[in-house]
Amino acid sequence: MERAELHRAAQDSRRQFVTTLLQIPATIAVLGGLLLTAQGLAQTAKSVDASREELLIARKGLEVAQKGQVTDRFTKAVEQLGSPNMEVRIGGAYALENIGRDVPDYRQTIVDVLASYVVGNGRTSTKKNYGQARDVRTMLTVLGRVRPPSPKEGWIDLSHARLGAADLSNAYLPRAKMFGTVLAGASLFDADLSDSVMPFSDFSSAYLTNAHLARANFNLADLTKASLERADLTETIFLTADLRGANLTDATLTGADFDNADLTGAIGLPPTAQLKKIVQWNRQTKWP
Repeated sequence: MERAELHRAAQDSRRQFVTTLLQIPATIAVLGGLLLTAQGLAQTAKSVDASREELLIARKGLEVAQKGQVTDRFTKAVEQLGSPNMEVRIGGAYALENIGRDVPDYRQTIVDVLASYVVGNGRTSTKKNYGQARDVRTMLTVLGRVRPPSPKEGWIDLSHARLGAADLSNAYLPRAKMFGTVLAGASLFDADLSDSVMPFSDFSSAYLTNAHLARANFNLADLTKASLERADLTETIFLTADLRGANLTDATLTGADFDNADLTGAIGLPPTAQLKKIVQWNRQTKWP
C-alpha cells in the first residue's frame, strides 16, 4: 500500500516537473515580449521628445518669421505717411490700424506715430480753409478707434495740435494729454475724454454733447460758447476756465470744480443757489 502511494507521488512529481519545464519557454517568451515592449516604449518616448523639440524649434522659427513680417509691414506703413501722395498717406494710416488690430503690442507705437503726424500737420479752421485735410481726418478717425491693451496716463499725446473743426465724434480718448490743443469748433459728440489733461486748450464753440468728461482737467481752457448738453462733468476741473455763453443743459455737474471759472452768460444751469451746493467754487467764480 505504501509502495503504491510512493509510486503515485513519484509520478505526480515527475508530471509537475515536466509541466514546469514546459512552462519555462512560455515564461521566457512573455518576458522577452515585455522587454521588447519596454524597449519600444522607450524608443517611442525618445521619438516624442524629439518631435517636441522639433516643434518648439519650428514654432520659434515661425514666431521670428512673423515678427519679421510685422516689422516689414510697420516700416512700409510708416514710409507711406511720408509720401507726397495723399492717397498713399491715407493708405498708410489704415495699414497701421490693421497692424494694431493684428498685433496688440504695436498699438501704443502706432498711436504715437499717428499722433505725431496729426500734431505736425493739423491746422486751425478758417473761413477759407475749414477743418482738416483728408489724411489728418483719417488719422484722427484711426486714433479714435485704437484701444491699447492697457491705456496708461497720457497714452495719446495731442498737445499743441491744431485741430480746429476736427471731427472726433465717438472717439475713444480717455486719459489723453492735450496741453494747449486747439479744438475750436470741433465735433466731439459722445467722445470719451474722461480723465484727460487739457489745460490751456481751446474748445471754443466745440460740440461736446453727450461727451464723457468726468475728472477731465480744463484748467485755464477756453470753452466759450461750447455745447456741453448732457455731458458727464462729474468732478471735472474748470479752474480759471472760460465758460462764457456755454450750454450746459442737463449736464451732470456733481463735484465739478469751478474755482475762478467764468460762467457769465452760460445757459442750462440750475439756479445759482442750487448749483453752489453740488459744485466746488470760490469767491472769484463768476456765475451766469
